[in-house]
Amino acid sequence: MATTTEANDEASRRSTTKIVDASLWWDPFPQLLAELESVSPYSDLPSPLEKKIKENHAWFLDTVSLFKPPNLKSREALDASRLKIGLHQITVETDKKEAAVKISSALCLDEVQSYILVDRTIDQKCIVADGVFRELPHLVMLQYYLERQCLMKCTRHIIMQAFMYYLSYSSPNAVYIATRSQDAFIVDEAQKLISDGLDRKFFSVLQENLHSNFPENMDVDLYTLWAEEIVTEDNVVLDVLFLIFYEFCPCTGELWKKLCLLYEGFISNSYNFGRLAVSAEAVSSIYHAKLQLLLILIETLDLENLLQMVHDETPFRHGYVTFSLSEVEEIDAMVSTFDVFENKESGPLVLAWAVFLCLISSLPGKEENSILMEIDHIGYVRQAFEAGSLSSFLEIIENDILRDFDGPITGFRSVLRTFLSAFIASYEINLQLEDGNLKLILDILCKIYQGEESLCTQFWDRESFVDGPIRCLLCSLEGEFPFRTAELLQLLTALCEGAWPAECVFNFLDKSTGLSSPVDISSCAIVNDASQTVMVVQPLHLPGIEGLVIPSGTRGHLLKMIDRDIALVRWEFPQSGIVVLLLRLAQGLYLEKTSEIVMTLGFLSRLVTFNMGVCYSLLDLGGYMHDEMNSPTEHLRINVAEIICAFIKNLSPDCSGVELMSMGVKILAKMLKCSPYHVSRLIVQANIFDVAFKTNPFKVDSNGLSSGSWLLSGRLAKMLLIDCEQNDCQLTLSVLDFTMQLMDSGMENDVVLALVIFSIQYVLVNHEFWNYKNKHTRWKVTLKVLEVLKKCILSISYIQKLGEVVKDILFGDSSIHNALCRLVCTTSDVLEKLYFSRLYGLTDIEGLQQAIVLGLDILSSMLSDFSMVVPTFTVFCQAVISQTAKPVPVVTAVISLMSFFRNPC
Repeated sequence: MATTTEANDEASRRSTTKIVDASLWWDPFPQLLAELESVSPYSDLPSPLEKKIKENHAWFLDTVSLFKPPNLKSREALDASRLKIGLHQITVETDKKEAAVKISSALCLDEVQSYILVDRTIDQKCIVADGVFRELPHLVMLQYYLERQCLMKCTRHIIMQAFMYYLSYSSPNAVYIATRSQDAFIVDEAQKLISDGLDRKFFSVLQENLHSNFPENMDVDLYTLWAEEIVTEDNVVLDVLFLIFYEFCPCTGELWKKLCLLYEGFISNSYNFGRLAVSAEAVSSIYHAKLQLLLILIETLDLENLLQMVHDETPFRHGYVTFSLSEVEEIDAMVSTFDVFENKESGPLVLAWAVFLCLISSLPGKEENSILMEIDHIGYVRQAFEAGSLSSFLEIIENDILRDFDGPITGFRSVLRTFLSAFIASYEINLQLEDGNLKLILDILCKIYQGEESLCTQFWDRESFVDGPIRCLLCSLEGEFPFRTAELLQLLTALCEGAWPAECVFNFLDKSTGLSSPVDISSCAIVNDASQTVMVVQPLHLPGIEGLVIPSGTRGHLLKMIDRDIALVRWEFPQSGIVVLLLRLAQGLYLEKTSEIVMTLGFLSRLVTFNMGVCYSLLDLGGYMHDEMNSPTEHLRINVAEIICAFIKNLSPDCSGVELMSMGVKILAKMLKCSPYHVSRLIVQANIFDVAFKTNPFKVDSNGLSSGSWLLSGRLAKMLLIDCEQNDCQLTLSVLDFTMQLMDSGMENDVVLALVIFSIQYVLVNHEFWNYKNKHTRWKVTLKVLEVLKKCILSISYIQKLGEVVKDILFGDSSIHNALCRLVCTTSDVLEKLYFSRLYGLTDIEGLQQAIVLGLDILSSMLSDFSMVVPTFTVFCQAVISQTAKPVPVVTAVISLMSFFRNPC
């Protein structure tokens, strides 16, 4: 009887609905993140998405702390048949309940929340049971950390969008263009989060993660996964903290000291980093975290504000609000304990602190502050330089982590830019610095600006005081042009990112007000000894530029002594720096000045890439040559395209030749857009790719084609293989782009046909078997050659003679068919498994997916557009429908891919 009663009681409990805390429920954050990231910055937020953001405010703020620890009430609630969690109800199933209880113990997670995870994981339709992920606990754990990361990334996305709004607001030329309704909502939400103490919440999460240990009840084989997820969370947390301090609110002195102690623990491995470095991914994330915290500490020194105060001569007590004088003293006591020789990772922070001290000690009224007068910032600088700390900044900016991750890269580079500018201003860095540090500073500056249009735009804005010290350095370099060409070109090449910056760079060099050259001072007349003004008595030929003469009577300013009797003089002789540069390039081709040619071509390549107006200007460039009596004798026309064609023709098939050809071809491709007939005629005349013409290339037939004569020499193929193994396939991509540009020009000649056939019969068919220096560049080549193939198909209808030849090859060459089939014959299962393989990165998988889409598009066009008009169509059709295609038939792969779906998160 008692047994029956117990059974009835159990049945009664199982038939009830249990109400639990509504805060235990959450909507899937991967889905929410996908929705946030899919919204264009130029469109309004959908109303349902705005509602979701408002509803999840508490989750964004309290973040992972809302994933609760196990508790008895939740454990007992699972005994009911249904759970009511706020507005949501779920049915409790026995097998899921048992799994949830075990997982709750392993993850130290609330039992109801564990059940939600189990329920969602089992219900997913795209779970891959492979290797270590075959068991449910492994999948649930993966889903749990995915939820945590996506939650943090949602918060980061909101803060980042607000940051981008402020960036666009402060810089009208920025790429990002704000829209009022979306930005008003996002900025409002970001401000609410920050005013509610988001920085404190995320700082607490960071501290908790740094002291966390592997859960005792978790399987040991999950340790690597757990470690990687923890350090990835640290990266996201530090991203959010950086954004908050960079744009929204200052860091207090108290918090700065806590962050400094964290950094000290980071670099001394006092926290759990040593135990978390269990894989290459984890090691990379740990280094990333150290870098993030370092940049947060440098940013929160507020060097930008100090530069403004120095510029405006504002006393410390009137303008600086981040730290009090007592906090400066306390922080200095902390920094002074760092040993830059024992731990080199502390060097950059010590150097940044020295710059901070130098700036505040430069402010008016420093005599009133005995604390500032007593601190020895010079000692910090001396130690940092002896330990090579400045080179650490170059290592930071060159590291792939800063380039490849999805955080606030522009903000990080901006912090480094501000530090370098403050460093230059603090210690009067100039061209007299001949100990290698000037080159190191220029290397760092170039790495900072290159690829960042917003920073380059800010640089050329005269109102930007932050870039002022760097602009002074640039003007000093220009003052020694062309004597000191390499350093000037290096910096200008980095500063031309974007259309307007490229125009500014061109104008800066084109409107040069003088030229500098070494001269025997005894051959000059002293005009004014006090101002060091001299006058050339005899006509002076500029070394390295044949035909360019400084006329007698020209005055100049003595810049510095190079040798006992040799001085560097800046002559008052206006001449376009662009013209001088191109004259040096043309003469350098014969003198084999390889390093200068590489720099000049790289400079020209970036100019024409970012600004077509500059490209037009280069095609119509000229100047006046002067005789020895200072009279213009002839108007010099410089044919840039002809110069580049000549040097491409004579390049050797080696690593140096590959780099030069890549830049030269890229420049010609841009010039083809400006003047197709003129540039293509020069290309045919120069025969830059060694086309085996049957006719004289200078007497092409009326149709422009000599049938059967489109074979290329082996030089280009050899150079592409070198490019693949030694570089990042820049030459290959340039040649393919150049081929498409020639097709767009509508020209029909042997060169066009040779390159088209070379692209589809050699590159398309063979590129998958090449040895790549970086394996993910293979997909760049694949996508580009498929674009060429797509353009070939489209061109058949409007380029008649070229189209006929291309059509016969496309449908009759089985090697092309096999290459396409190998690409598209990939099933959804294969794609899904790649996401769980450590042998394939996300870049590789995305490249493969894009290539499959383009490959299927090409097959579709070939099947639909030419089925009735091409005699060789049967050969192509048989290849497509063949049941022996490897690894699976095309039809099987297509059917499988139709059902493929994967959440982008």
